[in-house]
Amino acid sequence: MRRIFSPALALLLLATPHAWAVGKVGLWTLTTTYQFGMPLVPPALMALARQQGLNPPVTGQPFTHHMCMTTYEADGRQPLHLNSRDLDCVNRVVSLRGGRMILESICHGPLEGVGRAQISWRGNLHFDGVYDFKGRFRGDPTRMSSSFAGDWAGEDCRGVRPFVPQNN
Repeated sequence: MRRIFSPALALLLLATPHAWAVGKVGLWTLTTTYQFGMPLVPPALMALARQQGLNPPVTGQPFTHHMCMTTYEADGRQPLHLNSRDLDCVNRVVSLRGGRMILESICHGPLEGVGRAQISWRGNLHFDGVYDFKGRFRGDPTRMSSSFAGDWAGEDCRGVRPFVPQNN
């Protein structure tokens, strides 16, 4: 489990290429404040923290991590991914008006339920938003929410691996 939420969650684009192009390719610094509705931090977030050499997130405390935005995500051919490669979640853009996007993530597997993100872009170097998930984690009811902000940090991803969807 490498990353569950890159709110960036970020969080983008699915329709026509270039029609929704918002971000820039490269490294993004994300600051996320989680509110976990479960006693433990989800294992995917623990793994993300370990992978990037960070302390794990704590409820109510800012957690700074990184993501590498690909050309496909930046130019609108692929939505930004909020889920881990190890979780069975499918992202889709619900609406996009101006610089505001609503993204839905439907998850099956250990994490079962629906997440919804609202993202506002401020130019192509910054975005912020909120995320809310309701469902079950390993059979137990759960709710998790977060607020986040992302800032472009440069073209070099410095070892942070981009999300590459698996072909089924």
